Amino acid sequence: MEMRVSSILLDSLKEYEHISLSKLNSVELLNRSDTKYIFNEKYLLPIISDLKSHYNLLQIGSENIYLYTTTYYDTLDYLFYKQHQNGNKKRFKIRKRSYSSSSDIYFEIKEKNNKDKTIKNRFPFNGKLADLDDLAKSAILKSTRLSVDELKANLEVQFFRFTMSDKNFKERVTIDTQINVKKNELSKSFDRLVIAEVKQDSYNSKSEFFKILKKYKIFQSGFSKYCMGLINLNNNLKHNRFKPQLMKLNKILKNNYKDINAALI
Repeated sequence: MEMRVSSILLDSLKEYEHISLSKLNSVELLNRSDTKYIFNEKYLLPIISDLKSHYNLLQIGSENIYLYTTTYYDTLDYLFYKQHQNGNKKRFKIRKRSYSSSSDIYFEIKEKNNKDKTIKNRFPFNGKLADLDDLAKSAILKSTRLSVDELKANLEVQFFRFTMSDKNFKERVTIDTQINVKKNELSKSFDRLVIAEVKQDSYNSKSEFFKILKKYKIFQSGFSKYCMGLINLNNNLKHNRFKPQLMKLNKILKNNYKDINAALI
């Protein structure tokens, strides 16, 4: 499936002040509090308009929207998925991530701890698990008590992302559109879904982003691309815990534009 950025979305971002990658890295927040929102893309343009006086937009070269490709790894018996399904406070995601903005590939270990903080470690990667260096292998073992040999590629996710920072460089906001998931020969597109995430050193309810989304009656909602992607491609997985999210997702995807010509994508 061909993925492209809509000209309408590109035009909507032209009025933003820009921030460089080096400046954005000052709010990299590898140890952070994450707050997620999911909503139908019909709200995206109004939200972008409201945000522009409060946030700067990442631009690398002449681009400000980037294609992300992520491969998630898990064990044969879906250990990391089950940690989410079982409601474990401490849980992991292990993934490979590449970006259209550069040739860099990273291997990432993402841990959610029992204090609801997200800790991310990442390592340069050539895409082959067998070639991971000893530092990365040691980090896997220390964090998850698994060896690299117990992991296998389990799901591929592609999406477009643009990234913002507030004017005070206290928080980073990512907005993802056109989410597509693939497992072997199976694939699914979550058209009309937008996933927004606010990353802060510690939760601050006074965020302008929170206020703007509340204006549109959009409220915080947990969402895992990995877990929801797997569920939608594998009906045999136990997913009782995710049923409320599935219902919300289906409602969002069915909430289409009255005027189809106004659609972003």
